[in-house]
Amino acid sequence: MYNKFFLFTLLATLSTNVQGQEVDSVRMRAYYLYSFKSYTDQKDLKTEEKVLEIGQHRTAYYGRWQKRREEIADSVTKAHGSVQEALRLIGQYPTPRSFEYVFNNYPIQGQRTIADREYKSFYYKEPIAPITWTIQPRDTTILNMPCQFATCTYGNRKWTACFTSSIPVQAGPWKLQGLPGLILYAHDDSGIFSFECFEIRQGEGTVSIPSLDKSIKCTKQELKRLKEESAANPVEYVKRFGIIDHPIGRDGKPIVYKKRIPVFLEN
Repeated sequence: MYNKFFLFTLLATLSTNVQGQEVDSVRMRAYYLYSFKSYTDQKDLKTEEKVLEIGQHRTAYYGRWQKRREEIADSVTKAHGSVQEALRLIGQYPTPRSFEYVFNNYPIQGQRTIADREYKSFYYKEPIAPITWTIQPRDTTILNMPCQFATCTYGNRKWTACFTSSIPVQAGPWKLQGLPGLILYAHDDSGIFSFECFEIRQGEGTVSIPSLDKSIKCTKQELKRLKEESAANPVEYVKRFGIIDHPIGRDGKPIVYKKRIPVFLEN
């Protein structure tokens, strides 16, 4: 439940100026349940918890448990711990189903950096294009806050969103943003993708920035093609990147994978 004191405190932190943009303090974190399909042949939707960090100048969007597992792995590595120890600690958290990070206004204002993984880590940059929203004459309540409906077309998908002007930040999950209030819910018309905010917390620490030292730079189109290649023939894909040889099953014969077609948030 969000009372007047909570909102007053939250708004006060949002209005605080930050000197410089090298370090951006987290003003709040919004937690979303992300529902989606990875492949066209999946019957049921998958779900995963996502986090949106909101700073004065930047935002970062990522998988909650994905980031926690990565932090543990890094910590064990720095402490010269064993692989077994890392796996034991990581195994205490849910297995991620999607690996996309979205960093808005990074490394510069008006630019977005997207990091993702398809066996190997990749990243690309793109300008933040404005989204043309149409505010609808409908309203609802989410997390005890009044919300308005709005619609748009983005990434060749039609989206319906609910935003609250009680939290006047033009931010939202994934790449959805630009409304006069935080987006608390959004779904595309196909019913494949949706984001539902279930918790908001006052922030602490600094807004996450990407660690790209071991990532491969590419374009959005190249990453899409890589995902299509991986889904169509994962064996040849991993061999192409020198990850593993042709996997062998228990019967000693090569494993044959079914060709699959990935589903993308942006068509």
